[in-house]
Amino acid sequence: MKLKLMFLLVIVLSGSCAKKNYKKTDYSYYKREITKLRNSEKKNIRPQKETSSGPVTDASARIQYLSPEEKKKFATLLRISEDSLTNEKLYAAITKWLETPYRWGGTSPDGVDCSSLTQQIYEEVYDKEIPRTSLQQFYFDTRAQFKNQDYLKEGDLVFFRLRFQDEIVSHVGIYLQNGKFLGSNSPRGVEITDLDTPYWQDKYVASARLLK
Repeated sequence: MKLKLMFLLVIVLSGSCAKKNYKKTDYSYYKREITKLRNSEKKNIRPQKETSSGPVTDASARIQYLSPEEKKKFATLLRISEDSLTNEKLYAAITKWLETPYRWGGTSPDGVDCSSLTQQIYEEVYDKEIPRTSLQQFYFDTRAQFKNQDYLKEGDLVFFRLRFQDEIVSHVGIYLQNGKFLGSNSPRGVEITDLDTPYWQDKYVASARLLK
C-alpha cells in the first residue's frame, strides 16, 4: 500500500513541476486516490492494548474474607501455617457459627444441630444444596463415600454413629485440615475438634466427598 501511495505522489509532483506551456492535466483523480489510501491506512492501524504496571496474580485477585487476627486464630486452632488457609470464605462462614449452642432440630444462631450446620455451610460457601438430616446426607451420593481417613480433604463430610441404638449414622461434620473437623456437638455446640481421638474414632463410620 505504501508503494502505491508513493507512486501516486510521484505522479502528482511530476505534474506540478511541469512547464506551464504544457497542456494542463487533471490530477484530481490521483489526489482522490491518495486520500482514499491514507484513510484506509488509518483504519487498519490497530490501537495498542494498555499494559498494566505489573502482572495480575491469583493472590492479588483473591478476595480476603478474614482479618489478619482471624486468620492467625484459625491457623492456631488447626496447627497449620496461615498460608495454608486458602479457602478464606469457608473459615469466614465458620466464624459466624463458632460457639453457637447445640440444639436438636435447630437451624439458627440461637441453636443449631449438626446436619443443619453442614447444610448451611455447604450452601453459603460452596453453593451446593444437600439434604437436611445426617442420614439423608449420608445417602445423598453413596458413590462419593470412602472409609480411609488418609484421603480426607478440606470440605469432605465425616459421618458418625454416636449410640449403638442409632441408625447407620446419627452425626455429621465437615473436615477441615490437619485432622480437625467442624461440628455442632452436644453439649458444647459448634466447635473445631480433633478427629483423631478415641471418642471420635470409635464413632466414625465413613466420609463423603460431595465437592467435585
